[in-house]
Amino acid sequence: MKRIATLLSFFIGVCFVSFILFYTGQEHTLVIDNKYQEKTESKNIVFKISGQKDKKISKNKKAVMEVKGIKHEFIVEIDGVSYPGELKFPLNKGSEILIENFLSQKGEWIKSIPQY
Repeated sequence: MKRIATLLSFFIGVCFVSFILFYTGQEHTLVIDNKYQEKTESKNIVFKISGQKDKKISKNKKAVMEVKGIKHEFIVEIDGVSYPGELKFPLNKGSEILIENFLSQKGEWIKSIPQY
């Protein structure tokens, strides 16, 4: 009986560690939408996430990044002015950031998109 309890606790521990590694190491798709309702207001931006290469996005364009982990802090830089933000990914989902809504803080600036 002692042997069965030891094996059972070992398998439960392995399953728990596997889930934690899967959850924290999962890769997510991040779409950055730099399109504006009024095209003349759009500006070139630099999108920065720690551990990733800076992404330069032109006016009225979209960019795609692959990021690992569930929580990220990012910075949107426009003409030398920085705007910080935080992003949390749900399990098996990607996200789309609407830069126009993020900068004006109106409406939803992040949309969840299906990953698989």
